[in-house]
Amino acid sequence: MAKTKRQIIEDLKLIDVVIELLDARIPISSRNPDILEITKNKKRIILLNKSDLSDAEQNNKWVKHYTNSGTSAILVDSNSGKGIDQVLREINKIMEKDLKVASEKGRIGKNTRVMILRNSKCR
Repeated sequence: MAKTKRQIIEDLKLIDVVIELLDARIPISSRNPDILEITKNKKRIILLNKSDLSDAEQNNKWVKHYTNSGTSAILVDSNSGKGIDQVLREINKIMEKDLKVASEKGRIGKNTRVMILRNSKCR
């Protein structure tokens, strides 16, 4: 884990948005507390994967919880692809201001760099 942590810290210098992949059935347990600390200065999106296997009412409560704490949260099912289009829209929404500033400075077509982090429990 120490080597991976060092690599993440180094790579974060190049990253615009961090996506944290959590298991929708156990979002607290599937979260690595180090990730929150390491990525605290980055824009972030939380993906609650396997949302089809968890209770819909609980899913909505978790989305609301993360959204109220200032982080985007999206329900996804990686097997069916449900929610992936919403992830792409959210990345564009989060980066809209930064891309506009870059465009005003003449850096048209700047790519958004995203890092996806998951805990090993979230397979």
